[in-house]
Amino acid sequence: MFQQFKLQVENQFDNNIKYVQSDNGGEFKSFIIFLQHASIVHRFSRPYNSTQNGRVERKHRHVVETGLALLAHASLPMKFWQYAFQSATFLINRMPSKALNNASPYLTLFQKLSDYKSLKVFSCLCYPFIRPYSNHKLQYRSI
Repeated sequence: MFQQFKLQVENQFDNNIKYVQSDNGGEFKSFIIFLQHASIVHRFSRPYNSTQNGRVERKHRHVVETGLALLAHASLPMKFWQYAFQSATFLINRMPSKALNNASPYLTLFQKLSDYKSLKVFSCLCYPFIRPYSNHKLQYRSI
């Protein structure tokens, strides 16, 4: 996935990735060779020490808290966490940020305003049309 991400960054933004920071976990062992060939510096934080990676930890917390708020507000079970966190990330990337002088990360990265037309209410009532599956004309047309 990182190789695809690297190509996407190079193609879309005409820029190279200079640094990658990780906790030097075992999952990065085979990754180190690729980074060396790509001339990307691999920085390490101490394992099990989240204070060395504070910015990432705060952003992770922001995504988790926003996703949980979406789930709670929609009264959805935890099995939908993936969709809630994906929606949370989408929303966070389009919200103004004090760190960016009240610009959104999307605006800063792509140099264009966000299109809010695709936004929908997270979780809403759905009434599927079941008429084709009804056995009798007086049965409900939706549930």
